[in-house]
Amino acid sequence: MGSIDRFSNKLNKAIKYVSAFLIGAMSILVFLQVIFRYVLDAPLDWSEEMASFAFVWMALLGASIGLKKKEHPNLDIIYNLFPGRVKKLADIIINLSITLPLAILCFYGVKLTISMRLECTAALRYSVSYIYIVLPASAFIMLVYIVIDTIKIFWKEESERKQ
Repeated sequence: MGSIDRFSNKLNKAIKYVSAFLIGAMSILVFLQVIFRYVLDAPLDWSEEMASFAFVWMALLGASIGLKKKEHPNLDIIYNLFPGRVKKLADIIINLSITLPLAILCFYGVKLTISMRLECTAALRYSVSYIYIVLPASAFIMLVYIVIDTIKIFWKEESERKQ
């Protein structure tokens, strides 16, 4: 179980660094956009596009960080009323209910990314698939976290039975 946790934690740490970089890049790009547009009167035609794409990547990767920390929306008031075994069952049901939409997003995200490979962005003229690839990538990362969490739920139950 320790190696799975180490993998999960290293993946999450890498995603945090990428997200932090994207927030910084987005902030710098927006700042430069304002300076060039209003101070130098020479707007950058590509900065708004890059900032928007950085925001999309940061938001979807940030969602995977929230899922890893179990910060997705839930009803804690009701959940906390359950006894231990019912909580475990609820955790499994929650994980299964999250798995289906993520699998769909992963599958159709790959299809969308492939179908958009020949489309180019307006300002920078690079493939739109570089933006869309974050859909299946973030969904896959979240699926990994859900599978690991579900394994940990069953692992806890097994170790509790042995004691």
